[in-house]
Amino acid sequence: WDPQKKQPRQRRRYIGKKDPITGEVVTPRKGFTPRIARDYGHVYLLEHLGRRIGLYDALKEAFSGLFREIFYLSLYQLLEAKPLYLYPLWAEASYLKEDMIISSQRISRIVEKIGRSDDLRQKFFALWRKRMGSVQAVIFDITSLSSYSCLIEYLEWGYNRDKDHLPQINFGLIIAYPSKLPLSYRIYPGSIKDVTTLKNTVAHLDELEVKDVMFILDRGFYSASNIEDMDLQGIRFIIPLPFSTKLSSQLISQSQSELSSPLNGFYYRNRLMFHIERDTSISKVNLKAHIYHDEKRKVDEVDTLFKRICEIEKDVALKKFRCREDVRDFIEGCLRGGSRLFEITGTAPSFNLKRRVKAISRLINRMGRMILITNKIDLEKEEILSFYRKKDKLEKMFDVMKNEITSGRLRVRSQHSVEGRIFITFVSLILYSELHRIMKEKELYSKYTIPEVFFELKKLRVVKMTNGKEYLTEVSKKQRTLFEKFEVPVPVGT
Repeated sequence: WDPQKKQPRQRRRYIGKKDPITGEVVTPRKGFTPRIARDYGHVYLLEHLGRRIGLYDALKEAFSGLFREIFYLSLYQLLEAKPLYLYPLWAEASYLKEDMIISSQRISRIVEKIGRSDDLRQKFFALWRKRMGSVQAVIFDITSLSSYSCLIEYLEWGYNRDKDHLPQINFGLIIAYPSKLPLSYRIYPGSIKDVTTLKNTVAHLDELEVKDVMFILDRGFYSASNIEDMDLQGIRFIIPLPFSTKLSSQLISQSQSELSSPLNGFYYRNRLMFHIERDTSISKVNLKAHIYHDEKRKVDEVDTLFKRICEIEKDVALKKFRCREDVRDFIEGCLRGGSRLFEITGTAPSFNLKRRVKAISRLINRMGRMILITNKIDLEKEEILSFYRKKDKLEKMFDVMKNEITSGRLRVRSQHSVEGRIFITFVSLILYSELHRIMKEKELYSKYTIPEVFFELKKLRVVKMTNGKEYLTEVSKKQRTLFEKFEVPVPVGT
C-alpha cells in the first residue's frame, strides 16, 4: 500500500519455473526470462472450430487475398464485442499463429473492399452452401439495424423493431437445417416490409442450389397475398396465424372443447400440450391449421397479465395527467395494447381505470395457444412444433449480433462499408452458432455461458522468452475438459 498515492502497488520478480516432477524452482539462466505473455486458449478454440466446419477454407477459396484478415477480424468481433478500430490492441495481446496485426486504417480499407466485392461474397455463399450438405428447411427472419450516418444508401425510415428513432436497414438472415448454421443473408432498404422480401430470398436460394425446402417464418410475413404467392411458387412453409385475423377467432371458437379433451393431449419435450388439426383455406389455398394449447404457459401468461394490470391501475391512481391521451400513452408504455383493456374515467389531473371485461377475457382466451398453418400436409404435430421452435435460435442470433457483436448500431459511413461490416458480422455468427450448438448438445450451459468459456480459455497463454523461445502455460483441468467437450485437441505447444 502506497500511503502517499493511496493506492496498492505490486513488486514482482521472476524467480524461475517450477519443475513439475521434483517441485523445485529452476532458476533461469541469463536470457531465459519471460518477455511477454499473450492470450491463446480462446483463439485456439475458434481457429479449430472454423477449420473443422470448413469456414476457413471457404473464406480462403473465395477471398484469396483477404481471407486471413476476414477470419481474424470475425474472431476478434466474437471474442471481444468491441469496435473494429480496437482490433490492433487485441491482436498485440493475443497469440496469433499468423502475423495478423492490422492497423485501424487498413481495417477500414479491408471493410470497404469486402463491401465492393459482391462477386466474392456470392462466391463465398456458394462455397459455404456446398459444405452444408443436405438442406431440408430454412428459417428466415428480418431485423433492423439503425445508424446515424447520412451516406448509407439503404438507410430509410421504417418499422423499427428496437424502437430506435433512427433510419435503418433491414437485415434478413437465413439458417439452414439440419446443420443449424447460418447459410446466407440479405440486406434490404429500411422501408421494405417483411412480406415483400420472400421472392428475392427464394431467388437467392435458387442461385445457391437450395431447392425444395420448407420455410419457417414469423408472423411478420403473414398476409393473404403472401400465402397465395408462396403456394403458387411451390414454396412449402410453416407460419403462425396472427390472432388479429378473423380466421384465428373462428378456429379457436370451433376448437374450444376439443383443446382440453383427454383425447388430444400429448407430451412434447416433457411438457403436456393439447393439439387439434383443422383443414382451412386462405385465398383459395388449401392449408392445414395446427392449433396448440399449453396450459402451463397459459397460467404463467395470465399471472403476468394481472400483475401488470394491477400495477398500471395503482400507478394511474397515484399520478397526475394532463389529458386522457397521456393516460393511454402511459398504459401503452407499460403494456403494449394495454389501453384496450381499460375504460378511462375521471377528469384531469386525476383519472381512474375501469377494466373492460370482454377485452380482457378475449386476451386470456388466446393465452397459451398458438395456431401454425402450413401447406405441407404430411407433417406430424410434434414435427411441425419442433420446426417452429427452432425459430428461437434465430432470435437469439439477432440478439447476439446487436448486443454482443455490433453494439446495436452501424458505425460506418458508406454503403460499401455497411456491406463489408455486415459480412464480417455474418462470419462471426457462423462461429457463434457452432459454439452454441456444441454447448447445447454437451450440456455446457449448465456450468458456463459462452463469455465464461472464453474467459476460462483466455487464461491459457503463450509466453515468449527474452531469447526468442516460446512455451505454453500449463493446461488446467477446466481448460482440458472444455477442449474435450468441444472435441478440439488439447494444445501441447506452439
